[in-house]
Amino acid sequence: MAYTCTLKVLKPQPVMSIRGPAAAHAIPGKIAEFLSEAWGYVQQKGGRIVGPPFTRFHGAHDGAVDLEGGVPVENALPPGGRIHTGELPGGEVVVTTHVGPYDGLPEARAALEAWTRSAGRKAAGPAWQVYWTDPGEVKDSTKWQTEVVLPLEPA
Repeated sequence: MAYTCTLKVLKPQPVMSIRGPAAAHAIPGKIAEFLSEAWGYVQQKGGRIVGPPFTRFHGAHDGAVDLEGGVPVENALPPGGRIHTGELPGGEVVVTTHVGPYDGLPEARAALEAWTRSAGRKAAGPAWQVYWTDPGEVKDSTKWQTEVVLPLEPA
């Protein structure tokens, strides 16, 4: 798939999320678990979700991925249990949209990294994925839309 990379400026976004290790084979299940739990927590506490859920990979350690999954909120809520208050960073980012099954997302991240190198820029942290399509509602994975966002250091 050909990816179009676009430079944008975002405001910092408060989130409620869960972060923890996930073995490679268990990532899809962990994502579903983290997103469902974060979504439910925000609803239970009377918070307002202001966009689609996201995941962020903070690296890998001892054969497991350091995974974060959560939801953007209007205002941060008190943390509880595994749910933590956090933020998706503001500032310049480069974004692209992946259409199709999730197994193609590494190509989208590679396109963002290639754009960043060719523009002489550097990443300011890990990329995150925004799930614009709910697989529970849209069964045809060829129609799933996922935005991949890479924060950039100031130019």
